[in-house]
Order: sequence, then C-alpha cells, then structure tokens
Amino acid sequence: MIFVCAFGLSVMAVLALTPAVRGLAKRLRFLDHPNRSKVHVKPTPLLGGIAVALASLASAAAALALMKCPYSAGIVGFMSGGLMVVVLGLADDANGMRPGVKLMGQTAAAAVMLLSGGVQALPVPVFIGFPVALFWMVGLMNAFNFLDNMDGITSGLAAIASFGIFSLALGNGHTLTAIAAIAVAGGALGFLRYNFAPASIFLGDAGSLFLGYVVGGLSLRAVSGAEAGSPALLMPVLMLGYPIFDAFLVTASRVIDGREVSQGGKDHSSHRLARLGLSPRQTATTIYLISASLTGAAIYLSLRHSERPLFMVVAMLAAVVGMGFLGLRLVRVPVPEKALSVLRQMGRESAIVKPEDEVLPLTLQAPASSSGSDRPSVPAERSRETIEVR
Repeated sequence: MIFVCAFGLSVMAVLALTPAVRGLAKRLRFLDHPNRSKVHVKPTPLLGGIAVALASLASAAAALALMKCPYSAGIVGFMSGGLMVVVLGLADDANGMRPGVKLMGQTAAAAVMLLSGGVQALPVPVFIGFPVALFWMVGLMNAFNFLDNMDGITSGLAAIASFGIFSLALGNGHTLTAIAAIAVAGGALGFLRYNFAPASIFLGDAGSLFLGYVVGGLSLRAVSGAEAGSPALLMPVLMLGYPIFDAFLVTASRVIDGREVSQGGKDHSSHRLARLGLSPRQTATTIYLISASLTGAAIYLSLRHSERPLFMVVAMLAAVVGMGFLGLRLVRVPVPEKALSVLRQMGRESAIVKPEDEVLPLTLQAPASSSGSDRPSVPAERSRETIEVR
C-alpha cells in the first residue's frame, strides 16, 4: 500500500506543479529558444525539472513519514545530492556553464550520495566500487542530459528505468529504495502529460540531470547485496542500455568527425530514427519499446536466474550485440552535422553555409542523360539530391 501511496502522490503532485512552473517560466522568460542544434520551432518553457524533482522527493519523503522511518545518513545524502544537481542544472539553463565546471558539480553531487552509504553493500571491494560507482552516476547524468533532445524521451525512459529499479529493489529486499524508485517513476510518468510531443514544457538540464542522478544512484542501491554477486551489477547496465547506447553513439560520431563532444547537434539516435521517417511520437515510442525490452530482460534475469551468473553474462553480451547492430544501422543515417563536416573538409563551408540560415540545401545535380531523346526527361525536382545543413 505504501508503494501505491508514493506513486499516486508523485503523479498528482507533478500534475499540479507543472502548470504552475510553466507559467512561472513564461513570466520569468526562462525559455529554451530554437537554434540549429534543436528540433523545436518556438520558445518553450524550461523549469519542468523543478516539478519532477519536487514531486518525486516530496512524495518519497511523505511515504517515509507514513512508515515512521527515521532519516538515515543515506537518505539525507541521497536527497542532498539530488537537490545539488537540480541547482546545478538551473544554473546551466539560466547562464550556460563550462563543461568542466558542470562535470565537477556532477561529481560532487554523486560523491555526496555515495559517501553517505551508496556503495558499502555493493558486491565488490569499496576501493573498486567507489570510482566505478562515481563514473556510473556521472555518466548517466550526462547520458540523460544528452537524451533530452526530443519531446518525452528522457522522462519516458526515466519512468521505465524507475519501474525496473523498483522491481529489482523489491526482489532484493530494499524497501526504502523501492519507495524512492516508485516515487520517481510517478513524477516522470506524470510529467509526460505535458512533455510528450508536442511538449508544452521541457525538463531542462535541472530535470535531465536530476533523473540521471536518481536512476544512477537507485540502480546501485537496488542490486546491493544481490545473490548473484558481481554479475548482478550487469543488470543496471542492461536496464539502462539505451541511454548508454545513445551516449556512446553520439560521443563516437563526434570524436570521429573532429567535433567537441559537449557541442550540441542533431546526431543523436533519436534524430537518426526520425530521419528514417518516424514522427516525434513514433520515435519516442520506438525508444520506449527498446528500453522496456531491455528493462524486462534485466528484471527477469535478476529475479529468476540470479543463481546462474554465467547465464546473466551471456544474456548481457547478446544485448550488446543487438544494440551494436542497431548502432551500425543508425550510424549510416545522414545527419546535418555529418554534411557540415563534409563541407568543412571540402573547404566550402564559408561559401555555402550562412550563419543566419536555419536550413540550407546543398544541391547535387544528377549526371546528364546520354540516351538522347529516346527517354523522357526527368523533372528537375526529382533529378537532384538535397542535403540539409543545420
């Protein structure tokens, strides 16, 4: 019953808070304006992360109060780290932030959570577990931040992952972690009412960093003390396989193209799926299905095959191969950044790309037909290819 209360409170809280923070964002002109690296076409309120964070943390705290659970160092540390990343994200949304400074803030927030009791029960020595857990949490914060590039994707994936963490935590006997996870699931799911395409409000960095933080931290707590030992740590990796996949795809493509990893662009997996002909809603739904499949597999393996570590490792490798094939398909999808990179290599960027142009077609004329008048002429609009440079 306590889980139903935590989930229901979180959903109702975020449904009530989101219109209020949306109106506040409009009054304060706290808006995300369109540019070449984004897909929305009109200024959209940010601050959605405030509603999600407040609803999730307040609902979890209320559930703990109903249980008359005393506040431990672990609970205080977890909530403190969450508030830290929200403030960090708000500062980035408002004024921008250097990648190094942002990384330091993320590391500090993760360290607060981990030092307050986040790694002691992991099935590895602390001197190994702490740096690995720190890398895991910071990596997921950035992965969820990367994924916040199209309506509903980050909040939807966070909801799916939180339901999975809830199941793992219950299976391993971690009631407090299960309460926190189901509260986050309610906040993220309720926010989709306003964030699914067409979105009327965005999470902003405050929201995406918060969701990456809580999902990363709770996933570690959910598998602590698991019967499978070290292989149990693979289950959060499998469950969160899609954010990891997208972060790897974007990082690798930008490094290969000689661009800064922190530079925005339309080269994410979601953008590539959309360029295959999917609408924003279809793109988000496709990503949800992939993530739900990975999450379901992780829950099944953890709860039904925890005594077979080798089977868990093999299943994990099979998932890696499957996502690898998806990556090979998506990496062949042309993206605007790739076209711009080609122009730079040709030394023609300054002659073709104008800063004020949002979309500029690069037209390649088809070779003239040598068959004379025996074949009908091809209309001009069908005899050329167009590459969009954004």
